[in-house]
Amino acid sequence: MRLDQAVAARHPEISRRRARILIAEHRVLVNDRPVAVASREVSDRDRIAIVQDVPELAIVKETRDWIAVDKPSGLATQPVRERNQRSLEELLRVRYGNVFVVHRIDTQTSGIVVFARHREAAAQLSQLFASRAIRKTYLAVVEGAIESELTIESPIGGKDAHTLVRPLRRLDDRTLVEAEIFTGRTHQIRIHLRSIERPVVGDRRYGSSMPAPRMLLHAWKLAHEEFGTLIAPVPGDFPAL
Repeated sequence: MRLDQAVAARHPEISRRRARILIAEHRVLVNDRPVAVASREVSDRDRIAIVQDVPELAIVKETRDWIAVDKPSGLATQPVRERNQRSLEELLRVRYGNVFVVHRIDTQTSGIVVFARHREAAAQLSQLFASRAIRKTYLAVVEGAIESELTIESPIGGKDAHTLVRPLRRLDDRTLVEAEIFTGRTHQIRIHLRSIERPVVGDRRYGSSMPAPRMLLHAWKLAHEEFGTLIAPVPGDFPAL
């Protein structure tokens, strides 16, 4: 079946004419890749996603090799099954064509994410992240008080994990902290802060009981001599630094 026919068949609210317009604008993704040819043949097994609206993305910096984006909280880095909202990766593909994921942050976490623009850059950046050569610094608001700098080294999933936590400001019954991670385990900062009974405010999964509009964790800085220091501005729902 032609792609424009498939779009109209799977989305009755979209006419074939509208489908062809969306395809020409690179707003139709087949198996997570934008396709601009309405006559392309697709099968029932192919995943087809429609990007009806493309929100304004906060591009921190872009080069011929990579794009650094300030991801808002609530937007997934990569496509997630059974999710109505398009991911950051899909939205970038509408604008830039192919992009390659080289690292991730949680959907609820805001902040800096880097995507490669071609395979050679993807291999290079992936190696930098895997080798722990890139310095990764987050901001978090945690429940309770943290009075002095501390290092948390408890393993996660049987693997070593290291997080350095520096208090920045006491906020009544909360503390604004800077967290630098030297490993990249899933949910590392969230798990480590829970382990010392200082969960991230708004992180229901890892023990927070304080009300918050969202989980107050922000990927603040990425630093390496290859690209300097990339900074995602402190979001408005965080205490000012």
